[in-house]
Amino acid sequence: MKLRNLLLISLAAAGFALSGCNVANDTTAHQKSTFWGLYTYEPGCYTPTSDFSINARTEDVAGMELPSGDRVSFLWGLVSVEDY
Repeated sequence: MKLRNLLLISLAAAGFALSGCNVANDTTAHQKSTFWGLYTYEPGCYTPTSDFSINARTEDVAGMELPSGDRVSFLWGLVSVEDY
């Protein structure tokens, strides 16, 4: 019984000590996520795509007014969907 209480208290203390707060300010880092090249998501990149890629822009398709700069690529960049 004492061992179980000690274990619970130590786990709670470790959880409290190892948990952290997010102190980031308003800036966000460029975080690229990919899945083996089949799918790649780049938030806020605004970089030009390759000449060998099939591009689709959300402005042309849906008439977006405020672009986010995000780009989604499929099949190692063969098809790209851009929001800029």
